[in-house]
Amino acid sequence: MDPFVVTSLGRKTYRTRVINHNLNPVFEEKLVFQVLQHEKNYSMNFTVMDRDKFSGNDYIGMVNFPLEKAVSVAPEADPATGLYKLPDPQDTSPVPEAKRSRFRLPMSRSSSTHSLSRLRPGLKKEGSASSLSTISKEASGNSLPPPTSIPEIPPSENSGCATPVPAINLDPSVVDDQDLKTYTLPLEMKNKERWEAKHCPTLYIRAKYLPYKALRQQFWRAMLKQYDADDSGLVDKVELTTMLDTLGSTLHESTIDGFFKRFLAENNNEEILTFDQAVICLEDQLQSTERSSQKSAWSRTMQSSGDLTSSTPGSMTPSMTSEALNQDPTSTAIPTIPVETLGQEGEEGDALYKPDELGDEKEEEHVVEIRECPICHQPRLNKKSDSDIITHVATCASQDWRQVNNIVMAGFVTSSQAQRKWYTKVIKQISYGGYKLGANSANILVQDRITGQINEERMSVYVRLGIRLLYKGLKANNMEKKRIRKLLRSLSFKQGRKYDDPASAAEIPGFIAFHQLDMSEVLLPTSEFKTFNEFFYRALKPGARPCSAPNDPRVVVSPADCRAVVFNHIETAQAIWVKGREFTLQRLLGDAYPEDAKRYVGGSLGIFRLAPQDYHRFHIPVDGVMGEPKTIEGEYYTVNPMAIRSALDVYGENVRVLVPIDSVAHGRVMVICVGAMMVGSTMITRQAGEQVKRAEELGYFKFGGSTLLLLFEPGQMKFDDDLVANSKAALETLIRVGMSIGHSPERSPHVSDMRKDNPTLEEKQDAKRRIEGSLAPAGVQGPMAGAGM
Repeated sequence: MDPFVVTSLGRKTYRTRVINHNLNPVFEEKLVFQVLQHEKNYSMNFTVMDRDKFSGNDYIGMVNFPLEKAVSVAPEADPATGLYKLPDPQDTSPVPEAKRSRFRLPMSRSSSTHSLSRLRPGLKKEGSASSLSTISKEASGNSLPPPTSIPEIPPSENSGCATPVPAINLDPSVVDDQDLKTYTLPLEMKNKERWEAKHCPTLYIRAKYLPYKALRQQFWRAMLKQYDADDSGLVDKVELTTMLDTLGSTLHESTIDGFFKRFLAENNNEEILTFDQAVICLEDQLQSTERSSQKSAWSRTMQSSGDLTSSTPGSMTPSMTSEALNQDPTSTAIPTIPVETLGQEGEEGDALYKPDELGDEKEEEHVVEIRECPICHQPRLNKKSDSDIITHVATCASQDWRQVNNIVMAGFVTSSQAQRKWYTKVIKQISYGGYKLGANSANILVQDRITGQINEERMSVYVRLGIRLLYKGLKANNMEKKRIRKLLRSLSFKQGRKYDDPASAAEIPGFIAFHQLDMSEVLLPTSEFKTFNEFFYRALKPGARPCSAPNDPRVVVSPADCRAVVFNHIETAQAIWVKGREFTLQRLLGDAYPEDAKRYVGGSLGIFRLAPQDYHRFHIPVDGVMGEPKTIEGEYYTVNPMAIRSALDVYGENVRVLVPIDSVAHGRVMVICVGAMMVGSTMITRQAGEQVKRAEELGYFKFGGSTLLLLFEPGQMKFDDDLVANSKAALETLIRVGMSIGHSPERSPHVSDMRKDNPTLEEKQDAKRRIEGSLAPAGVQGPMAGAGM
């Protein structure tokens, strides 16, 4: 017998996989059904079929499961607070490697063919839905044991069957969700009279009914836990505002202040909230926003019934597909954000600053504004109400609450999101508009060195959060600065732990597709990486990054695949790029190598920024003998160019590792590995005293964007002219490991690494792909070759 089960509720139908030659099949599948208000009295139908390729599938039996059974034991809300007593979402528990649940939602799916994880659902939201039913059929392992190997329990006294019943997953410790209740459903067989009660086939399921409001509350708790910097179960204004910003919230500052004032007396006049209090405030705000939206929609309908309502602007997370979103190699799909007025370079922006300038008290308030689900990529979510959007995302995340992390790590700014008032205010405040190219663009401009193309780099949600926190830190009091630093450190540590979890390996295919990574140059196939971090600091095949002028140590080579700005004099760097008011060589070298600070006065500085999509191992820039690596503990501010051009000394504040190299042709060269927001750690793979050569590996960064600084003594080297020219225009240049970046003063530049006169279309498309990822034009399928998917 080759059984499978067809499950249906109303118009929603799902079919399990077929299990061949088994009379005791274990389907190990989990279903999530949306239950509308009028469907609570429905029954769920299970039909067991036997697959037959020749005569068609044969009907075996069926059983109905009244939803009332699950609804009657559903959790109930506290009448005073409206809160449901539910276990906290477990977002950090490891996933057993031997078990892979099959999770399906039997509803209409989005057009996206790829998702962040194989476990991510595709889901069409039904606006009037008010409850959720989860039906789970699970097994204790991947392999299906033969019938004789399943433990058996005695039949029930009134069953009338002599055949023992298999006991499946009776151990509660192996059940994913402890709230699921076990139900035994006797099947009504076809031609029952023929069997004379000799056989009593039974279907075992676990099920629970969860109201949407309860599901949303679990989602809020999972999100709040993500931003609770000290794991105290309390959130302050910085943490709550940062969490809301992740969701594209447009709540006014006064509204958020109202959350804390509401419970001020209960919290001893401290501006903090417990998770319960925060959930109450957010749920009340959802209801308030929904009521006001309904009123405004009715008003617009009355004013002009013939007009089409425009879509709500929001933050779009591009789908994890390998198909390019921009088909035009001559243009960019990343929007340019105009800024009306700009401060001077390095201006503190006091004249622009107002206490509440990050909010717009006139714009319509929304708790969440996203166009596409960051988990299942269901499009057009912005056409739904705030509560429906949160319910949809919560439904997707409920399979594995660790997926709330994707809301932070996978979203990207679009023009509508970036037009939010706080974002353009930040741009003016920290004077990022110094770029002459791009017409006051607030995006990151990068020129590919080989083709000369200037493209705009995408900016992730966590970088946006870092910029906002940085901005707040510039004007905050000491207490708030400490909270901001604690939050950045906490987010970075939590992210590092998550990407060291074996479950994080599911993120790899989506990351490859999203950034259009060229997997043909990676040493190992994707299946060999056990965690996301292992993939993130992946090694390349030998020869993938050749060294320029391999026999001439006078040529300095790039230490990383990166976006570079270089300056022959540190003073020039401070005038154009490094705007930190407290930036000094003494502060940069700290107590690791304080005696070398004078050595580099008047010397040269190279800044090499690695974006998340870049190859994250870094290499030796000069031939010589390596000194002792020393670590300076510090903060985790973003190293985004907008941050570097602010008044904060990011390089002097952040955690960093200093590695001196006594070179054969350029004196003592200091390599400084600067950590950043979401960087797990910096690992050095070479030992002090070793003879090192250019383009050999030096170490790697775990997840996140990060930066390398190179310090040269005065008169020891000159950077290549094309890099210097771009840097003077505050324009980063995209380069690769092993490319020439400079040379000894007596040597001519190594021109073969510089811009080509007539780059091919393939080279232009490759450069665009490396900067813009999946927003680059479609080209050959080479980047996905060897992806192992």
